[in-house]
This record gives sequence, C-alpha cells and structure tokens, in this order.
Amino acid sequence: MTKMSLGVRGIQFLAASAAIAGALLIPAGAAQAQATVIRFTDGPNTEHFQAPLEGCLPTDLVGNVTLTETTTGQAVDTGKVFSVHGVTTYNYHADFPNGMYVQSGLNRDIFTFVANPPLTVNTVATQDFRTIYAADGTPVGTLSIHETIHITFRDTNGNGEPDPGEIKVQFDHFRLRCG
Repeated sequence: MTKMSLGVRGIQFLAASAAIAGALLIPAGAAQAQATVIRFTDGPNTEHFQAPLEGCLPTDLVGNVTLTETTTGQAVDTGKVFSVHGVTTYNYHADFPNGMYVQSGLNRDIFTFVANPPLTVNTVATQDFRTIYAADGTPVGTLSIHETIHITFRDTNGNGEPDPGEIKVQFDHFRLRCG
C-alpha cells in the first residue's frame, strides 16, 4: 500500500471517527426541526516522499513522488442520523533514477459514512490509474488500482468502535494490474 493510500484513508477514517463521536453525543430521541448540512473542502495538499511503484517495476527502483490531494464532501446531521460523503481526487507523479517516470490520470477515493446509532456503515472505493513512461517520454506501461473497503457494524456497547461480535459485514477487495 502506498503512502498515498494511507494518507487518504487516514483522513477519511479520522473524519469517520469524528462522525461516530458526534453521532454518539446526540441524545436518543433528540429531534431537530431540520437537518444541518456542512459542505467541506480540504486542499489541495501536496506531499513529497520516496516509494517504489507497487508491483509494476522492480522493488529496488525507488522514485521521488509528488502527491497532491483535494477532498470535497458534505456532512448531514438530522439529529438522529449523521452521514458524510465525498471524494478525494489526487494527482500522483514519480520520477525514478533511471529517468523513467509515472504520471497519474483521474484518481479518486469515493467515501461514504452513515451513523444511525447503533448501526454504522462506512465504505471507501478507490480508482487509481497511472501511466509508466520511459526516460524519453514514451509510454511503456500502465498501473491501475481498484479497491473497496467496507464495514457495517452494530455498536451494541456504545463505544463508537467495531468490536468483535458487532461487525456484520467487513471486506477489503484490492486489485492491482500492470499492463
């Protein structure tokens, strides 16, 4: 998993954790006259780090990566249900010591989180497309990553975390293709 994946997911899961905490602080039976809607944007944020290209180039070939991410979305609080949905778009560029480089296409993480205590549902779907170029700029390959992470749990003890026995559905489907 790249640093990019961990950074994006870290932000999304932190937002989801905050959403759980917010939903749990709402007293049962409390009602609001109307929903509170909060639109949000974070970024663009740029990171620089070193990493190999997962699965498509030799693992000893490490490149200098520039990653720029922007997250937009919306949170809705009805007083009973708290939901967050949005998208993180990102641009990935890596330069390797042999002159090869990698440039991303349209990359995004689509996320949704719904807390209707005690039920919580969280899903993140990743679409990541990259082209690998030779030192002369000729395309020599592609990389695509598709991943879906999902969890549904019933928080019977009210601690805001999925504990053993509370998880109803959980999966992580990951597919990486080199071409």
